Amino acid sequence: MVDRVTETRWREVILLAVGMAREADDLLLWMKAAIDNLLAGDEKLQRFLQWADEKARSVNSPYKLVAIRAYYFALDLDLDLDLDLDLDQRIGDERLYQRLQDLKDREPDPHQDRSAFKKWWQENVKAWIDEFRQVLIEHRNIGHDWQFTGKQRQKLQQYYEANKLLVECLNSDCYVSRETRQKIEDELLLPLERSDSTL
Repeated sequence: MVDRVTETRWREVILLAVGMAREADDLLLWMKAAIDNLLAGDEKLQRFLQWADEKARSVNSPYKLVAIRAYYFALDLDLDLDLDLDLDQRIGDERLYQRLQDLKDREPDPHQDRSAFKKWWQENVKAWIDEFRQVLIEHRNIGHDWQFTGKQRQKLQQYYEANKLLVECLNSDCYVSRETRQKIEDELLLPLERSDSTL
């Protein structure tokens, strides 16, 4: 059953089995190991997990590291996030703000001359986006173009969904020891080199 963690039709069966287990520790640890091994053979995907972990550790936040890792994981892959960020209020870095303002100042005002803006955008969109991405990488270490293949994106999506299922299991009415729960939470979305779970 553990090898079915990526199959959505098995989701309810897995939740039921975990909930019915007298002690779910071993089952949850096996699930964690199976999930981690989904990305085991791909160095680029492991580097992505390493980046998400490094990015999470660089942020001063009251949230758990796993929550911050999940945020950057989903944000960089554009997974199920609907964010409305006001950059002016959240930047806190004058150099970053100035670079973004310089980018904005290069474009014509769309409210004054829509056709000039449209023409400018058509001619400059790629260069503008590339420079915007570079500013984000330099100042916030976000916006990398990982150039994942379709298969890698699919693996990351499966990995992400399987981790969400594991969290649902942890949050269900199952019995799991405090130590096992903490170990799993601490190691969610980590590259294999930082995780103890291997099959």
